[in-house]
Amino acid sequence: MPSPTNEWAQAEKEIAQNEQLQAKITNEEFKIWKKTVPLLYDLIHTFALDHPSTIVQWLPKYQKTHDGNGIEVQFLRSSNTINVLDNSLELASITLPATLAANSSTSGGGGGIDIPPDGIDTSNFKILTKWKQNSVANALKLSPDGSTALSFNGDGIIHAYNLSSDKVVDYKYHKQSGFALDWIKNGGSGAGGAGESTNEKFLSGGLDSQIALWQLDKPSTPIQLFKSHHGAINDISTSDVNIFGSVSDDSTTQFHDLRAPSIGDTNPVIKLENKLIQNCIEFHPQINTLYATAGKDNVVSLYDIRNYKEPFRKLFGHNAAIRQLKWDPWSPSTIISCGLDSRILFWNLDNLEEDYTYPETSSSGASAAETTKRKTQQASKPDPCLQYVHGGHVGRINDFSVHPTVPSLFASVGNDRLLEIWKPKTLSVEEEEEEEEEEEEEKEKEKEEGDQEQEQEQEQEEAQEESKEKEHDKVDKEKSSEAESEVDASKPSKDKEVPSSQDVEMTD
Repeated sequence: MPSPTNEWAQAEKEIAQNEQLQAKITNEEFKIWKKTVPLLYDLIHTFALDHPSTIVQWLPKYQKTHDGNGIEVQFLRSSNTINVLDNSLELASITLPATLAANSSTSGGGGGIDIPPDGIDTSNFKILTKWKQNSVANALKLSPDGSTALSFNGDGIIHAYNLSSDKVVDYKYHKQSGFALDWIKNGGSGAGGAGESTNEKFLSGGLDSQIALWQLDKPSTPIQLFKSHHGAINDISTSDVNIFGSVSDDSTTQFHDLRAPSIGDTNPVIKLENKLIQNCIEFHPQINTLYATAGKDNVVSLYDIRNYKEPFRKLFGHNAAIRQLKWDPWSPSTIISCGLDSRILFWNLDNLEEDYTYPETSSSGASAAETTKRKTQQASKPDPCLQYVHGGHVGRINDFSVHPTVPSLFASVGNDRLLEIWKPKTLSVEEEEEEEEEEEEEKEKEKEEGDQEQEQEQEQEEAQEESKEKEHDKVDKEKSSEAESEVDASKPSKDKEVPSSQDVEMTD
């Protein structure tokens, strides 16, 4: 019997081998990605930083350069240094082509594509302001008007930064670090009923399993507490002025109503048990009944809160746990996810109606061959909602941000110490039409192949049936022949005639 020490050593060895294999796969995928960059992006700039960043967040305002050929955009980023006292939150800027602006008369990037380890010009990357922090920032939420940034740090303190001054306000309640922050929406309605976020109230959720509601101008103590979770709070998302959802390490998704009286643990109005821990939750900014969750199941699950017990659709594409979800403000039908597989995936929900079989789906009565065949077919057919993949990182992605006023401009940071600023390729009308034609041709080809496969299966079934019928006929003939033989054997022979009565008398 192997000793526990040997089993532990074997487990460590297997983990190390798996990590090495995963690193090798990631590096190979990165090499392929580098070759396809010109086909995938209008613009991409990659900066190698001194330390990994845990946070990146665009600010909404930008300004044109003096010559009118560029725009200066600003963003916040945090550092994660070995010495925690060296951590900081930085306000930085970068100059990009003016063609990126929403009111530009031309489309496309027009800027160079810089990817390490090639030489990178960092002259247009500037640090404008730096705030020292005593611990790393785990989460950051920018107020809707861009004037205030909230950061939830490793020491459990929430800092509110006034970005137009050096003023910093601290909110102290949580005893442990936290990753969950969100601003409360007001009572106004968007196109689908959801309100706009305001600068007045916000929610925080910590590893202490507690959720606190804060008034921005009252930092001394929370105005309401929610203690119904029994594990670390992983994420919070508000639906409207009164409703918010949360996911936790206790494997539950919960929804609270702020109008409920703050008594004791304040039970949720809805509680959903999950098979695996969910790391993130995000309500649609315009449709307040639509929300998505994702986590350790590697799947993005879409829900209607009016029928919350089961997701109405699951999105498959990640190969590891998902850490973050965001709806694209420039495309209301697009949700974006990033995971531990170093990828950022774009999902187009306009394709929800297309036929797709979940990879996990299987029939209990299916044979091993049928199950293998089904899995092979599914592996070769991606989810039709998967629209775009950003594969520029070689380590875990810690955060990404969608610019609120510059169309389809993204920023991402990871443990690989990379800051990437990028804009996916914009197709012209002609290119879109060509792509649609190619997709239609591909669908027709798949349909023809499916029809041919079905015909072949039908022919095989008919051949099998015919073979069975022949076998049955053969068996029937053999049985008939045997029966006739038995009848013949039971009849008297013609050579041995039965003696007549006269013969019997003569004998006497």
